[in-house]
Amino acid sequence: MNDATKKAAKKNVASQAGDIAKHIWLAGLGAYGRAFDEAQVRYESASKEAPRLFTELVEKGKKFEKTAKTRLESPLNDTKQSIEERISKMRSGLGFSAAADQEEIKKLKKQVAALTKKVNELTASKAPAEVKAKAPSAVKSPRKLAPKKEVASPAAE
Repeated sequence: MNDATKKAAKKNVASQAGDIAKHIWLAGLGAYGRAFDEAQVRYESASKEAPRLFTELVEKGKKFEKTAKTRLESPLNDTKQSIEERISKMRSGLGFSAAADQEEIKKLKKQVAALTKKVNELTASKAPAEVKAKAPSAVKSPRKLAPKKEVASPAAE
């Protein structure tokens, strides 16, 4: 092979490599353009359907909440009732009853109110006639007497 054919073959290979690189580049641009177009279409459809989807999700959430509440309330109420029954049994066993306690509280409230009224009446009637009490005078203690001296009796002489 001569140099001219070798140069022509190299040019041909270089040209083909350039064409292949260009095709790869164009394929990448085409893929990007296609992906962009599809994304745009999906975005538009999603933005149109978003309010409907949101409303649908809210409705499903309400149904779920209602179902969950009914499922949770039943065991909770049973537990509350069971605890209240146990407390009631313990109170009755110990001699405590809520009704008796309430009656006792009412009686005590009435008594306190009556006593408060009496105290107020007594303090109101004595307030104007209040007289200052005399200060107690100092009490003097009796004087101590000196012990008596024994005097010698004349009979002893």
